[in-house]
Amino acid sequence: MRVGLYFGSFNPLHVGHIQVARYFQNIHIFDAIWFVPSPLNPHKSEETLVPAELRLSWVKTALESEEGLSCCDIEFGLGLPSYTHRTVVALKAQHPEHTFSLIMGADNLIHFHKWNHAEELAAICPLFVYARPGYNKPQEPIPFGATWHDAPLLHISATEIRDKLANNEDIGNLVPSSILAEVEAFFQHFFAEQDQ
Repeated sequence: MRVGLYFGSFNPLHVGHIQVARYFQNIHIFDAIWFVPSPLNPHKSEETLVPAELRLSWVKTALESEEGLSCCDIEFGLGLPSYTHRTVVALKAQHPEHTFSLIMGADNLIHFHKWNHAEELAAICPLFVYARPGYNKPQEPIPFGATWHDAPLLHISATEIRDKLANNEDIGNLVPSSILAEVEAFFQHFFAEQDQ
C-alpha cells in the first residue's frame, strides 16, 4: 500500500488540513493518507501547544468519517521531541509491506535541511510538497528530490484559529464540525485561565 504521511502538531486540526489530504487523495498518488500528530515538534514552543493527548483525540474524532484518511499515533510511543526521521524508520520496520511518502507544505521545505537526518529521510520517504500562500515554487531541481503539487492555496492556519478564539470570533467554518465544540470549550477555558 502506498501511504502518504501527513505530519503536524494539528494545534488544532482545521479544515485546511483535511482539504490538502483530499487533494492528494483525488490525484491518486496514495492508497491511504495517515495523519501523524506530533506530541512535541522540535521546532515549536511547547507553551503554545494544546496538550498532546487532546490534539490526538481531535484528529482521531475528525477523521472517523473521512474515507481513506486515518490517524497514526506512533509518535506517542517514541521519545520526545518528535523527529520525523525516527518515526519513518519505525513505521517502515512495523509495515515493511507499505511504501511511505511525506506530505508537507512549502513552508516546511524551506527549513527541511535543518531537520534531523534530512538527507536520509528524503531518501527513504520521498517528499510531496504542496503550495502554501507566500511560498513560490522553487527552481528545478527542487531540493531533496521533492515533487511539487499546486494544491488549492488555503489561507488558514492554526495560529489564525487560536487568534480568533482569543478574540471570541467565530471559527465554525475553519474547524471540522465534529470537534468544533471541544476546540471552542478548551480555548475558552485556556484563555480565561490566562486572564486570571
